[in-house]
Amino acid sequence: MQMLQHTDFSVVVKNKARLPRPWRWEIYRAGRRTPIGHSDVYFETASEAKQAGQKALKLLLSEFPE
Repeated sequence: MQMLQHTDFSVVVKNKARLPRPWRWEIYRAGRRTPIGHSDVYFETASEAKQAGQKALKLLLSEFPE
């Protein structure tokens, strides 16, 4: 089984909706153009979305320990 590198993944925050909650996070894997996951809810600020996305990435990576 190939080990996943934490550097192979990134959290990107995008403005995808109208105010008051326009922000959502997306998780990308290196070499892919489309996200492998995204938030189902939208956030008021980019920093809230980033924090939630980092928690989601941590959970995803815990399923595939190095």
